[in-house]
Amino acid sequence: MGQRYPFRFPGTAHNPGMARERTTAWTPRAIPFGFLIALLGAWVIVAALIGPAFNFGFFSDASWNFSTKQWETQLIPGIVAVVGGLMLMTPARGGGAVGALLAFAAGAWLIICPIIYPLWSSGSIEPYGTEGMKALRWIGHFYGPGGLILFCAGYAYGLFARRTVVQDTEVAAEPQRQRTVTAGT
Repeated sequence: MGQRYPFRFPGTAHNPGMARERTTAWTPRAIPFGFLIALLGAWVIVAALIGPAFNFGFFSDASWNFSTKQWETQLIPGIVAVVGGLMLMTPARGGGAVGALLAFAAGAWLIICPIIYPLWSSGSIEPYGTEGMKALRWIGHFYGPGGLILFCAGYAYGLFARRTVVQDTEVAAEPQRQRTVTAGT
């Protein structure tokens, strides 16, 4: 089980018999997902900038090409995914859920950007190379990392969902133990 940080509701004295505790949003179980999201975001950036040196460029064979098309389609979502993954790994109150949402937005952008990019630009997104290499480039640059980031971000966000906190409490009038179940917030 992960660490729990008790939260006391304002205006109430701490009473061990009261089952009004909730946990903060961060949980150590989100660390592997944050790390994987950060790695996938770094992959998107590296594939865009250094991939052409290894014949894995998407738009051209030019390495370190900072074109507007690359910024809008790959570099910004990659940076957002790295930031979201790092936020998932740090125990800031509320930062984990925001990090998961940032990572979710980056993954969604990698999936839908190739489809909607022609709506605001004057051109389409087409990889170069043979048909087999085109398929590998689509999967390696956009759909593969985007899908994995979406999956990890959704799972990590689920870790921050409202949980039921079960707390064993002793009732003062009776020597037996009573189990109290409350909805955690």
